[in-house]
Amino acid sequence: MHLHLCLFIASDHEEVGSESTSGAGGSFLENTLRRMYPDYNEYMQMIRTSLMISADNAHAIHPNYPAKHDSKHSPYINKGSVIKVNANQRYASNSTTISRFMNVAQSLGEPYQEFVTRSDMGCGSTIGPITATRLGIDTLDVGLPTFAMHSIRELCGSNDAHSLYKILVGFK
Repeated sequence: MHLHLCLFIASDHEEVGSESTSGAGGSFLENTLRRMYPDYNEYMQMIRTSLMISADNAHAIHPNYPAKHDSKHSPYINKGSVIKVNANQRYASNSTTISRFMNVAQSLGEPYQEFVTRSDMGCGSTIGPITATRLGIDTLDVGLPTFAMHSIRELCGSNDAHSLYKILVGFK
């Protein structure tokens, strides 16, 4: 019998760097997993066969600021979830985790987009690289295309949210 277990974690303090006891940089997740798998070999088997999906937002191309995006990697609202890539590892996606996400999305007929930060602009980060570094779990950073991220009135598309939900549930 092969079990497919899922664990959802919502870390605190993401907007201020996640470096707290209850943030992604803290020990809560690792300690919880070690209690679930007290045998070292079983723990390492779980780590090596797991996939963490860091689901957050992604900066959609804003009609007032199109120059802030690379024209070949510009996410649009209601055109699918966004796979986020950054050469400086500000996102934890890699070819293996990206292909797994793409395969699930394609098998369900769900759209997706790819976002690569312009190399001449700074890039924020997510809890993905923090947790991946701490635990060594293969990680993917995805998000919903969003206008005005971090503002009082963020805006994303309901089609994207429902599509991402279906993709996440489609992982087995």
